Amino acid sequence: MDNKKEVLSTGNEGVKGLMETITSKISVDQSKEVLSSLKDSIVDNIHERTERAANFIHSLKKDKIRNLERLLDVTKKDLKKSDKKNYIYITEAGRMVVVDRDMWGDPCTVTIKEGNKVLLRLVKFFNDYPYLFPVFNEKNLNGEIIFMDDGEIWYRDKDVATLVLFKNDKPDFLTINLDKVRALKENELLKYLENCKILYLEKRLNDLLLVERKIAIEDIVRVRQGYAIYKNSERAYTVLLFDQLRSLCDEFTLRKLPNLNEAALDVLFSLDIVEYVKSKGYAFENFKQDNEYIEYWQEIGSKRVCVMRCKI
Repeated sequence: MDNKKEVLSTGNEGVKGLMETITSKISVDQSKEVLSSLKDSIVDNIHERTERAANFIHSLKKDKIRNLERLLDVTKKDLKKSDKKNYIYITEAGRMVVVDRDMWGDPCTVTIKEGNKVLLRLVKFFNDYPYLFPVFNEKNLNGEIIFMDDGEIWYRDKDVATLVLFKNDKPDFLTINLDKVRALKENELLKYLENCKILYLEKRLNDLLLVERKIAIEDIVRVRQGYAIYKNSERAYTVLLFDQLRSLCDEFTLRKLPNLNEAALDVLFSLDIVEYVKSKGYAFENFKQDNEYIEYWQEIGSKRVCVMRCKI
């Protein structure tokens, strides 16, 4: 009897072991299939993403080239040669434009030959839009480019901003300490740097605001050649108007500023418009902006009427 139990026990263990082996075998085979399928899927996905990324980068480069061609006043039909080093254009009028490419294939310099004149320019892109600058030494400039326009490039490196301003093909480097404005968001920082630039270029305005009135640059809302707005000690805003010689010709205070963008403010606080607004008794604070226009509305009887509208 004991021998029978032993045989049955041994048989059961054998069957159990066989079933575990079969189950294990099936599991391994299935796992291999799943892993193989997953691997193929991942590889295909990587290839697809890589191809899409490459196509996207190629598309961006084509857009850059088209934008640069428009700036240089050449077209694709003027392209006579294209390789890894440069693009060469020759127009029907005989003007030759050679665009040199950097190690990544992006345009870096351009040489323009027209008659006996040869012009060499540095090519810079900002938001895929090209700008041409006189060639200058960038080795000592650190940080990223945060703004670019005709004749100027702004760099920011931690707590210092460097504005490169070109005049007569020569760069002027304005270094601005950002310790007091670290908390400013990007848009506000750009406004601050614009004010610093104007005060650097316009000595009379610099003397009036910073020296005579001892206004902190952080309190200046906006300064242009024709006007300045700054926060005063009474938690209001002082508006100063200047004539063509940058001499003070008018001054008044506002309890709040109108909700207008910078271009609209430039129009509203021009000498002629200020004179007209004052003659009508309109409140500067109540001006509104409607796309490319500034407007002033009044209640006349039971109706609300636009009594002044000026294109920005």
